[in-house]
Formats: sequence, C-alpha cells, structure tokens
Amino acid sequence: MGLLFGTFENVSIDDKGRLSLPASIRKAMSEAADNTLMIIQGTEGCLFAYPLDTWLVFWDGLKKLSHTRENTRLIRRIIGNLKEARLDGQGRLTLTQKLKDLGMIRHDVTLVGNGEKLEIWDSGAWRQQLESAEQSGVYDEDYYRAQSEIDRMRHDG
Repeated sequence: MGLLFGTFENVSIDDKGRLSLPASIRKAMSEAADNTLMIIQGTEGCLFAYPLDTWLVFWDGLKKLSHTRENTRLIRRIIGNLKEARLDGQGRLTLTQKLKDLGMIRHDVTLVGNGEKLEIWDSGAWRQQLESAEQSGVYDEDYYRAQSEIDRMRHDG
C-alpha cells in the first residue's frame, strides 16, 4: 500500500472525462494496486479514489460493520456509485458523468492526496472549502483535537 500525499490544483478534464494523474501520485501507488482506482462518492462534495489494494482493505472493514439499517444504507450507496477506473497508458483515469455529477465537477479538478486515498474536488469547490475552513477557525480546532488524540494513542501504546 503506497501513501498518496500532495495537492495538485487545476487538473484539466478532457471532453471524454479523462484526467491525468500527476507522476508523483502514480509512482506512490503500490504494484498491488495494479494501476486501478476504485472511485466512490466522497464527503463534503468530493469524490474518493482508492488504489485497488487500499480499497480491498476498506471494503473488508465495510463488510464487518454490524448489519444495521444505517450501515446497509451506507454500503448500498457506496457500491451503487462505485466505479473501477484503470489508468490508461498515459496515466489518465476516466470519470463517468454520474461521478462528475456527484462531485459537482465541471471543467477542472484539484487532487488531494489524503494518505490512503485521493480526494477529487471540483477546483472551485476546493477553494471554497479552504476559505470556509479558514474563516470559521475550524482547522485549528480540528488540528488540536486530532493531535491530542494521536498523543493519547501514542501514550496508551
């Protein structure tokens, strides 16, 4: 499992819905991913693209969730919008119209490497997301909360 990090802004989508993954992202994907990304509806208006090997770990976790109505609904929604996208010879992946609609993607995207997955944002929505977080001060609160949780886990061993 490779780790995907970095932000790549204004990545163009051609008329066929293809976008080129930056070389650093392609190189970070493990061989086990087999140049395949599993794309689903993300949160807060983006799409999530999991390398195949990471997706299989995530899927294994989903299958182990308790069989509640909420979990069943979530899994149904994830699988109902799932798209397997194999990179072509030029390192491009294709977004279906359905996925572009779910992510409100128009002409260009911002790719955000979030460790285990890529977030695919409409570039305008990404800028709005950053501005909103800055104005609300929520970043600082979220960062300190996460750092505290990390410290606690480190001390708990």
